[in-house]
Amino acid sequence: MTNSFSTCVVCGGEDWLQLPPPHASRSVRSDGAMAPEPMLKAQCSACAMVQATSISDAGTLTALYTQEYELYSNRPSSEQFVSGRYTALAQAIASSISPYRPQRVLEVGCGNGSALRAIQALWPEAYCIGVEPMGTAVELARDAGINVHQGMIGSALPAEIGAEKYDVIYSIHVIEHTEDPVAFLLALKDLLRPSGRLIITCPNARTPNLEIVRSDHQFSMTPYHLSAVAWKAGFVPLRSTLCPGGGEDLDYEYNQLLVASLPGDADEAPAMPPLPGYLQEANRLQLFGARTKYMHDFAGLDAALQARLEGCKRVVCFGTGGWACILAGFAPEVWRRVEACVIDGVSDRTFFGRPIVAYSELAEMNPDAVIVGVNPATQPMIGQRLERAGYRIVRWDDLIAM
Repeated sequence: MTNSFSTCVVCGGEDWLQLPPPHASRSVRSDGAMAPEPMLKAQCSACAMVQATSISDAGTLTALYTQEYELYSNRPSSEQFVSGRYTALAQAIASSISPYRPQRVLEVGCGNGSALRAIQALWPEAYCIGVEPMGTAVELARDAGINVHQGMIGSALPAEIGAEKYDVIYSIHVIEHTEDPVAFLLALKDLLRPSGRLIITCPNARTPNLEIVRSDHQFSMTPYHLSAVAWKAGFVPLRSTLCPGGGEDLDYEYNQLLVASLPGDADEAPAMPPLPGYLQEANRLQLFGARTKYMHDFAGLDAALQARLEGCKRVVCFGTGGWACILAGFAPEVWRRVEACVIDGVSDRTFFGRPIVAYSELAEMNPDAVIVGVNPATQPMIGQRLERAGYRIVRWDDLIAM
């Protein structure tokens, strides 16, 4: 582990504002895995970039993303809820550089290949290939006939990936997981043709949202920060937009997409852009206050939900997606009371030690309360459905913002 507090990766600042942990004794990764220690992050006082207290080194990240990370197989029946995400992402990527149509396309950190398959459908004439560190995800992609190879940018890059350069390189929600986002982009730069386009998506940290409490997100970047690391890697940012999330998350406004190119032969080296108005000193302090409150809201989630469940003996959770993982991780005392998880579908698996029950079988359980374990933005809709069916529901969209 290396101490990130020595230097901000964006501005080089060394003065940090410590953020409180969302839980005093545990942290939760984006794949739902939990660790028995608090998550610690801080905000750069000079530019408001958020970094983890200790940045994982290359060896730690290689072990994590090649052996442990299970984003694609740990959420039962999740594909039915996120199937539209990949089509929306592919359309956003294609439209961001329209009418340009590439001949060679590389996706970095392509998971099970779902987005790559959607990209291939939009650009059928292009040669599309992906690289992914997690072996189980690569197997899923290959079983589906998608051209994916196992490896990591900057370390064990497969020969099939580095053999030629690409017209388009894109990476969806990877850069925030890296040891060094500038070094990550420099490695991609070596794979891009001179006239090519780089497309990066990542969470948008301009307002606090779920991404900041994920322990494997080592950096939280606003659009300025993402453009700045691209500049530092020698790219010229061309376009910055919102990026659709889709599926269960419904998090369009909390994601961002950046299109960048290499400078032309006659162009000067790109210079660091000035801080925008929303990151001037008063606004940086306001953002720190909002981030601090968001962390405190998570820290109080367990106690608040226990109070709402007072008198309830049989408790079930509706949902097995990302927000249910958050509920299990940050409200452990409440989770101990959950007997089962309910989904619209069928699964013979378990979810954090709880059996999964089809919604059609919920009435037989006769629960005292159903915790709505989905995105706070959709909790009112799901809650109304459950209430109409006669169940007592426990929502928490008033406690945690989307």
